[in-house]
Amino acid sequence: MTTEITMEDINSLYPYQKETLRRQVIDYLIQNKESDNYTLGACPKCGSEDPHWTKGGPANSNKQMMRCHACGHRTVIDYGQLTYYSHQDQSKWDQLIADVFDQVPEEATAAKLDVCPQTAWNMRMKLLHALEELVGTNFLKDEIELDEKYVRNSHKGKRIPGVEPRKRGESASKRGLSKEQICIATGVQRLGTSVLFPTNTGNPSAEDLMKLKEYLTPGSMVWVDGKTSYNAVLSEKKCDVRVLGDHTTYTSVDHLNNVNAFHKTIDDWYARYRGVASKYLARYCALFVLVREYMGCDLQEIVLNIKTRLRRIKNFFYIREIKTEDLFVY
Repeated sequence: MTTEITMEDINSLYPYQKETLRRQVIDYLIQNKESDNYTLGACPKCGSEDPHWTKGGPANSNKQMMRCHACGHRTVIDYGQLTYYSHQDQSKWDQLIADVFDQVPEEATAAKLDVCPQTAWNMRMKLLHALEELVGTNFLKDEIELDEKYVRNSHKGKRIPGVEPRKRGESASKRGLSKEQICIATGVQRLGTSVLFPTNTGNPSAEDLMKLKEYLTPGSMVWVDGKTSYNAVLSEKKCDVRVLGDHTTYTSVDHLNNVNAFHKTIDDWYARYRGVASKYLARYCALFVLVREYMGCDLQEIVLNIKTRLRRIKNFFYIREIKTEDLFVY
């Protein structure tokens, strides 16, 4: 069958099919417009939550300036966006988003963007920091599976005096859980979103897992593997709990299949990255959450959705902060 569509083909469709296509095209046009439009929101100077913005002339960077009529303050139209305080235009940021979700190596991304690898890495870190804020509002409800994921601690990219470098893929010096393993707390809502964040090294304590409190909806049904450290947070949130000893106790309802599948996805990405520097682990956890959310989606669709969602938030992250701010300390 030919892939070309003619007006005769469209006219031969049933009315309900034409209406379905019309609605879908409208949705696509709205999405494209939202991904390209900037929302300034409150004025950064006077704090007016609903200011009247008008064009205030071009900036030195050729970006459009906007003027707040409440106080007269001028600001660039991309205030708080990825392109804010960036020498790279939106098309290069779009390519970066696509490459990050397609696991393109940093050197290849740098070649595509015609920038040096350090600039490509800086851009990636700025994007991951924005994704952290994006998934920070996720919450879990109804049916939830909780488990932990353990990864080797890594000083990738940094030479530490007195510490022997470890080859990629090398196993830990100690068997089982130890301070060489970083615990990543994982919560997955069945048929819904997920949360993922590093807690500490070794076996997590009740205090470590109490961080789940801000993501759990009271009264939810929760499945766990029997770790008693969950008891405090689940009791405080008044959740119904089902404890699963091992795989032999799994049924069509009582299981941890969703969270285990998520951990398998993390393993695959982690292997292709050849590990992640542990201090940046929280940023990559945000990426993994969105990878699961957009699994099976077209790459261009992912870029459009990420751009649209980032347009609704303000995130300020500068190059000088990349190696000092918002790091996972263990």
